Amino acid sequence: MLIIAHRLASVIDSDRILVMDKAYGVEFDHPFKLLADNENDEEITKTTEEGKQGYFAAMVKAAGEDTAKQLFSIAKEKY
Repeated sequence: MLIIAHRLASVIDSDRILVMDKAYGVEFDHPFKLLADNENDEEITKTTEEGKQGYFAAMVKAAGEDTAKQLFSIAKEKY
């Protein structure tokens, strides 16, 4: 099933997420792996090889602290 969504809550429990930027796929993985560098992480820690915050991680953080914590928790539970 392919879901195109603007609401993060609509896709946070998906098996895989493809993050697009300017018509290019920039990230593809399980939501939790797009949010955390380590499976033991308890908060959003994902960074790119260049040391920048991941695209999906930045989107989740931009949703606000409480929402980001809820989304992170759902992603970790589903992982």
